[in-house]
Amino acid sequence: MAAITTDELLYRKVEEKVKKAIYDYGLIADGDRILIGLSGGKDSLALVDLLGRRSKVYSPRFEVVVAHIVMTNIPYRSDLDYLKACADEHALPFFVRETSFDASTDHRKSPCFLCSWMRRKALFSLAKEQHCNKIALAHHQDDMLVTLLMNMLY
Repeated sequence: MAAITTDELLYRKVEEKVKKAIYDYGLIADGDRILIGLSGGKDSLALVDLLGRRSKVYSPRFEVVVAHIVMTNIPYRSDLDYLKACADEHALPFFVRETSFDASTDHRKSPCFLCSWMRRKALFSLAKEQHCNKIALAHHQDDMLVTLLMNMLY
């Protein structure tokens, strides 16, 4: 019998927490079609892997669609081939949408707010096009705290 690696133990622990959250909070129901916003960060990559696996073998039965939003006026670019390969690993549909924002049009809002707003708007539109009834984002409490701190400082 092969020994279980530390990585496998960690994955199982995270997977159990995801399973518990799904059931405790009723996050996923039979027939759901979920759009995952894949930024390329470790949190969203893990979410694609976890939900991609769960969608194939567990109850409730649900489908997953993966989307990456490109902000054309921000110089950062993710490796789209890598992101697509992550979706392909679980035979999940993968979509890329481009959008942008103009910070000069609204001086009341920070560029970070406008960028986030336009990304979410693109995700909502794609979810509607793909008949997804839920959107999953891999953000956690630390993300909220960092955003709050950034907004207070800038």
